[in-house]
Amino acid sequence: MNSLKNNQLTYNKNMKLELRIFICFLITFMYINYTQYIDKNTDTAIVNVLQKKDLKGFEVRIINDHANERLELTDTLGEALAYIEEYSMHHADLVAFDLSTGVKVASSGQGVGVIHTGSID
Repeated sequence: MNSLKNNQLTYNKNMKLELRIFICFLITFMYINYTQYIDKNTDTAIVNVLQKKDLKGFEVRIINDHANERLELTDTLGEALAYIEEYSMHHADLVAFDLSTGVKVASSGQGVGVIHTGSID
């Protein structure tokens, strides 16, 4: 009789453990699906905002074998050229880009400011 009670208790404990595991699995599955659903909705909203945004101004970058990073954002080409002129003594690898077109418009060119014209090609 005792062994039957012990078997039933063990069976009940095993069932409770299996039920807990199943509930954890179910919650995890629902959470993953929820996060994927949320990410889909926010990604499209972000893309739409970025497409509507008009970029204006100029960006000065340092571009060499070790770095390719933005150093300065300016509103006018004159400000970008002034920045390049100020720091070209120390860096021969400064490049200014027009943000609206993506075209390289100026570079430090071995310490001397060079203005580029034309398209990206």
